Amino acid sequence: MKKKIWLDITNTPQVHFLLGIKNGLDPGLFEYFYSTRDFSSTPKFLAQRVEDKILTIGKHYGKKKAKKIYGLIERFLQLSMKIPKYDLSLSCGSESAILLSWLRGKKSVAFGDNDTAPQWTYSRWVDFNFFPDAIPFEVLEKQGIRKDNTFMYPGFKEDIYIADFVPDNKFLDTLPFREYVLVRPENLQANYVKNEDAYSIVPKVVEYLKKKGKNVLYLPRYEMDYEYVKGVDNVYIPDKPISGLDAVYNAEAVLTGAGTFAREAGCLGVPAVSFFAGNTLLAVDKKMIADGKFKHTRDADEVISFLENQARSEADLSRSKNVKKVVIEKLNEKLKDYSII
Repeated sequence: MKKKIWLDITNTPQVHFLLGIKNGLDPGLFEYFYSTRDFSSTPKFLAQRVEDKILTIGKHYGKKKAKKIYGLIERFLQLSMKIPKYDLSLSCGSESAILLSWLRGKKSVAFGDNDTAPQWTYSRWVDFNFFPDAIPFEVLEKQGIRKDNTFMYPGFKEDIYIADFVPDNKFLDTLPFREYVLVRPENLQANYVKNEDAYSIVPKVVEYLKKKGKNVLYLPRYEMDYEYVKGVDNVYIPDKPISGLDAVYNAEAVLTGAGTFAREAGCLGVPAVSFFAGNTLLAVDKKMIADGKFKHTRDADEVISFLENQARSEADLSRSKNVKKVVIEKLNEKLKDYSII
């Protein structure tokens, strides 16, 4: 009988990542089922990628701590009643999946790359962790992560799914133009953006792109993001979720208020600027910036200057393939230890 693996996917970038992990495992050994939450088109994007039934529970509760705690408790209680029997949970540090697994006596494996996130909310109960080695382990240790159940791998989480990336040659046919700059606004509602004075530089950047005659593929998160480009005629907003990787791969450049698109662009050789609004950059972002993979600035004029002096390079997926190989080998080793294989 096949072992059952539960994937709890709570944000859009996790769709690519956790399905990349799943696709690296032996397809004949496991059955999978999925849960998600109603946030940033995650359920729709996941539904495009898997044919199985998806359980959607919970939503984003904003930055206020009390609401976030309430949301975590509510989601955990609902999942505990609705999640069927399983043998292992895989998540990107999902408190609900990890705690429920601990209570049910099942194994949990977590993947993380955010050294500013509160790992202490799940570190006590998780069975095994994966983190990029760009993060100093002492930072994770202060948050409760233990060395004896953690694997620090060389590379980035984006490598896991970029390793198998095959561009969709029909992607550009879904857009009203063939050349464009990809723009993603800052996630000002995210808890990890610890900057109360944060504001969006998107309006100024988009205005410049308009003056230069550049098309903009614009991917908003929230209703307020639409206001930044209201009435701007060179901006196209898809009416349904699209493949973020194909959007990045085909772009002249990527200008983004969050790290995932910037890191994906860095792995694919596409010029990119992160204008992340938080006061502290992630260790993985610092590493990529130091390696010249992308630039970070909150100065719109610097974003514009960078854009005028950059060209894309050829993507080398061999490094990403090696990273994924190392991670999957270690994961299989732990699954054997846990008698999941």
